[in-house]
Amino acid sequence: MSTNTLPTRSPSSQEKEIIDEVLSLYQCKPSEKSYSHYAETAVFHDPVSIAKGKSSIMSQFNGMPKIFERSDTQKCDVLDDKTAPNDLKLDLTQHYVFKAGKKEKTLNSKITLKLNNGMIEHHEEEWDHKPNTDGDDGFFGHLNEYRKKLSAKVIEKTVTSDPSKV
Repeated sequence: MSTNTLPTRSPSSQEKEIIDEVLSLYQCKPSEKSYSHYAETAVFHDPVSIAKGKSSIMSQFNGMPKIFERSDTQKCDVLDDKTAPNDLKLDLTQHYVFKAGKKEKTLNSKITLKLNNGMIEHHEEEWDHKPNTDGDDGFFGHLNEYRKKLSAKVIEKTVTSDPSKV
């Protein structure tokens, strides 16, 4: 069943807390609390980067306020995927306003948070609900994975992981 046909459901109180914290990251409002449900060894994967470790993930999201004037959540539905009971899947529509040129972009993504004992171990963001490519996708997938890991390392070296300094 594709995510576009999955039914939605209401989140549990624990899931709502995790969702609110993750949404604060997408809304360019990172704080220590925003990262409280990420495991130290968590991985973040989107079409731009593959960040390994909580500190690297923090740098990725802490860099967003440098690029965007603001980011508004237009929709966030919890998808009811009975085939992955330990995953929290979201259908997220986020509206971004860039600082440079005031250009705007609305993006719909499928967010998958793989949880273990209430901690996020893997955070996957698929733009337009299209799967991310990686080394399992042949030669070009391998090149793309290398580029994403390099991108994450550059961001990690140039953006603080301390949200109080954003």
